[in-house]
Amino acid sequence: MKSVLLASLAVVGVAGHASLVQPPPRNAIDSTLPEWSGGKHPNTGWIEPYNCRCTNGTEGECNSGQACFWFSQGCTIGCAECDGQGQRYPSWDHCPGTAKPAAFTDGTYLHKKYWTANFNATPGSYDDIWRFHPWRAPGHAPVWDACGMAGGTRTEVFNAGAYNTTAFAKQGDLGSQVLAPRPSGTVWKRGGTATTRWQMTAQHGGGYMFRLCPKGADLTEACFQKTPLAFAKTDTHTLVFDDHSLEVPATLVTDGPATGCMRMPVPDRDGHPCDYKVAAGKHCMGPRGHAWCPGCGAPWWSADDACPTNCAAAYPGLPAVASADPAHFPDPLPPRTDFHDFAVEDVLQVPSDLPPGEYVLGWRWDCELTSQVWSSCADITIV
Repeated sequence: MKSVLLASLAVVGVAGHASLVQPPPRNAIDSTLPEWSGGKHPNTGWIEPYNCRCTNGTEGECNSGQACFWFSQGCTIGCAECDGQGQRYPSWDHCPGTAKPAAFTDGTYLHKKYWTANFNATPGSYDDIWRFHPWRAPGHAPVWDACGMAGGTRTEVFNAGAYNTTAFAKQGDLGSQVLAPRPSGTVWKRGGTATTRWQMTAQHGGGYMFRLCPKGADLTEACFQKTPLAFAKTDTHTLVFDDHSLEVPATLVTDGPATGCMRMPVPDRDGHPCDYKVAAGKHCMGPRGHAWCPGCGAPWWSADDACPTNCAAAYPGLPAVASADPAHFPDPLPPRTDFHDFAVEDVLQVPSDLPPGEYVLGWRWDCELTSQVWSSCADITIV
């Protein structure tokens, strides 16, 4: 059955995962099930099993379920919709011939000082291989759903683009349609500040934003974009571990189309940031001649259309380092820090002119090294 499935889909790379953990999002609802509760984090997917193990900044349990598997992929700037194809082919525009937003085409779409990778490329050039990806013009890439799609695509793919069916959702479900309100007990005061925490379980560069949509309204991108939230703390992030915290530099975008967004605090050091399609009769193998993942070997060969590689090795003339360069984006984490062991804390400004009532908080991460947007939605009350 699995071999038939793999033959019917194009395979994609999907290693970056993240989700909101405070307030607890609707996307983590399956953490209430026995198999996902009590701090348990079973693996999701059979091609490349992965999980959303998290830290919420306390010594207690962090129950995230499959929250980090709600996202959209195959989404590039100016397209009417995503296509589900997440292969990291250089300079892949998923809707060629479609008009791009002026902020993207006039060369000012995102100043290089806010890039998170491939810093030596000339904007718009052959070397600028991530120029169509969401972070270069945040909010201008489409999404499947403002609260994410379970598994990011309609069928499971390499790598970690999966979702285990539960009583609440299955692969391909849309968050705004299947995730019921989940009262979090979170109360924010108008004109005050509010603390949020989100979990990074891998990284693909780019940046993120928080927005609000009134509960009861259609949870669309248009609704969330009406009420973006400003960051009250802009110089540093607090990385919260179970038993300590660490302040690291923050970079708020203060000009251009990404104004108000926050750059990801941790750089992508992926040594294989590009993908390529292997030649007929050959298969994608890892550096030591082994398959990249459990489903990457015979008979499925699930990575053959998205085989990870050093960009220069597969595409002559491209830079060898197309991910983050330490000279431009130093890693603030201590050596060998596991992404699962901390949450990123942000402090937001709650608008003073909002009507009191029930709202949905939306967290959106626009990636730079992939054509992906990660989403979480949580219920809050504003008084």
